[in-house]
Amino acid sequence: MTALSVAPITNTSTDLWGYTCDDLQSDIEVGDSAITGTLNFIADYSSAFGPGMDSGNYIALHCEVPNVEGVTITAGCDSPSTLDPDGDVVTRIADKDTQIYTVTASKEGFETVTKTFSLSGLTCNDSVG
Repeated sequence: MTALSVAPITNTSTDLWGYTCDDLQSDIEVGDSAITGTLNFIADYSSAFGPGMDSGNYIALHCEVPNVEGVTITAGCDSPSTLDPDGDVVTRIADKDTQIYTVTASKEGFETVTKTFSLSGLTCNDSVG
């Protein structure tokens, strides 16, 4: 299970709990060890995130292991989340210079695969507009 794929969500109009990829981000690129692009400031993401986490910069990515059924994938920073059924995940980025984005794929009988990405190449807009 070495084909763990991490990429921007290709359908930028996908509804991600009240926002689209176009609302959240632009020019996102996932390299071998770094994620770059621009994250827009979202003032109220209460539909997806609880108090204290409902405003800021968020990144939306698609993660999958092609051709392997039943894989559990977690992704994110600090406390990774399980992906939605489409393989999409939205993560709040609090400090791009200190946080690391980690994606782990596991399935019984297979080797667990983990990828880590630096976020320091992201641009995080700090206000609406």
